[in-house]
Parts: sequence; structure tokens; C-alpha cells
Amino acid sequence: MNQRDIEYFVKVVEAGSFSQAAILLGKTQPVLSRHVRDLETDLRVPLLYRNGRGVVLTEAGERLYARATSILEQLAEARTEMLNLCKGGIDSANIGMPPTVARILTVPLARTLYAAYPDIKLRFTEAFNGHLLEWLTNGRIDLAVLYANEATQRLNAEPLLTERMHLVASAERGPLPPRTPSRELPDLPLVLPSRNHGLRQQVETWATRQGMTLNVHAECDSISSMLRLVEGDMGCAILPEAAIQGEIEAGKLVSSLIVEPFLERSLVLATPTNRCVSSGMGELVRLIKRQMRALETPAEPAFAPPGPPSRITPAEILMTA
Repeated sequence: MNQRDIEYFVKVVEAGSFSQAAILLGKTQPVLSRHVRDLETDLRVPLLYRNGRGVVLTEAGERLYARATSILEQLAEARTEMLNLCKGGIDSANIGMPPTVARILTVPLARTLYAAYPDIKLRFTEAFNGHLLEWLTNGRIDLAVLYANEATQRLNAEPLLTERMHLVASAERGPLPPRTPSRELPDLPLVLPSRNHGLRQQVETWATRQGMTLNVHAECDSISSMLRLVEGDMGCAILPEAAIQGEIEAGKLVSSLIVEPFLERSLVLATPTNRCVSSGMGELVRLIKRQMRALETPAEPAFAPPGPPSRITPAEILMTA
């Protein structure tokens, strides 16, 4: 039993005869007869019989007709709903972001989206990459800004920008040099997220490739708590500079670009492959990409301006820790 068999059966009943149904559907009578016969064979009961005036339903045919009309109406409603979903606007959105991204993107993005959609209901979900990937797949969130990895390749992922990571320390230590060679990192006490965090995984993978073993002094899965530990001179963090710009401007933290080689992370904007993207959601994606471009730093970062010699180097942090 398939949908076409049911559709033709219903049309024959409603038209009152095979000949009239054939005219309405633009099909031949033998084609309609074959579909109804296939339906009777599949159900193992006669559904209708012909008389001189057209067709008459059997008891089984009457029951099937009642169910079939309801089924076809529900299918038509579902089809219309899906088409409207893929063509329609947007009245709400749940956007996921990792903590370091949320610190710099949430407020400017909210301003941009409310300016474009004054009545939109926004929800921002902050979580680690792994959780965001799961929630994106099961429909808990609509789209997410993620750090690119193998898992994001299974999504509709559009590149946004690449961040270069900085060594972050307490301002109590004095200014850092504009750049810190990666070879100095193993000598520093670090405050990093636990190993289930994408940032920790990427930092350790990068360090292993450089033949380094990092000194993880403390683990902290809360960005705000991590920064408090660093401000309290309990160790150094590795973060994108944009995520700590407020603390730097407030004189609480200092940073230094990690070089030789750079430690970089790529951000993507991801939507699930198992759901259609409406025109409204597509516009939302475009607005987010535009906002990210506004936050993007140049490909060659602007380093600290020339000034007096630094009073302390990253390698000296360990000596006073």
C-alpha cells in the first residue's frame, strides 16, 4: 500500500466512477483500475465494485475511505507546513557559542539582530563545542558558532575567521613582550580548561606537534573563574585576545601573541544537515557572518606599539610564581 494507491482510490470514490476520476486526474481508466486492484490485493479485501451507475464501496472500502481521507489531509498539512518553514521568516532563534566566543559576540550580535528583527525572541546558549554539536543535531539549538574540528565537517559549516591565541597573565606581573615564542610555554604555570574542552584539546595537540609538554598548574572549565585565577596571579592562560579585551583595558590582565609557530583556531558558523534552512534563518546566518567580520582582526595581527623595554618576560613568570 502506497500513497498513490490511496490517492487514486479516494479520487475514484469521490468522483463516483473510474471514468470520471480518470478525466479529473488526467490518467487512463486501466491505470486507475490497476492501482485500486493493487490496494485490494495488498489489503486482501474488496474495496469497491462497479455497477451501471459507477462504483459502490464495500464495508471495508468505507472504513478505508474514512481513514484515507484523514491521512491524505494530514500529509497535505505536513507538506504545507514544511514548505512554509523553509520559505518563511523567523520569530525566534537559539544560538549556541563556546564561552570565549560568547564573551565578545553576544552583545554586539544581539544589537544587530534586534535592529533587523525587533520582535525576535533570542536565546543564547553557552557551552563547550561537544555539547553544542550534540544540541545542534537534536534540534535544541538552531545554529552555532563553533571551533572547527572533524565533527563540524558533518554539518553545514561556513568559515568565519581564524583567531591567533595569546599568552595571558596578571597585570601584577608587569607588561609582557608583544610576542612570546612557543618554546617558552613549557616553563610557565598554565590555567587551562579540562580535557573535555575543545580549547584544551587543541592546545595540547598543537604542543605535542611542537614536541612540548605543558605545565598545567590548574584546570578550570569556567572562563570567568579562569580569568579570576589569572588575575590573582595563580598562573597564565591561553586565550584569544578579543576574549579578554575588557580585562586588558581595565588594567587587570596583559597578553602576548604566541609565535614560532602561531597557535590558531578557526571558527565556523554551523547549521544542521537534517533540517531545512528557512529564508529567515538564512538571513540570520548572513547577519551573524557580517557581525563576525566586524569583530575580525587583520590576518597579520597588530602588535603592541613600540615603548620602553618590558619589565618582565614570560620565562620570568615561573621564577616569581
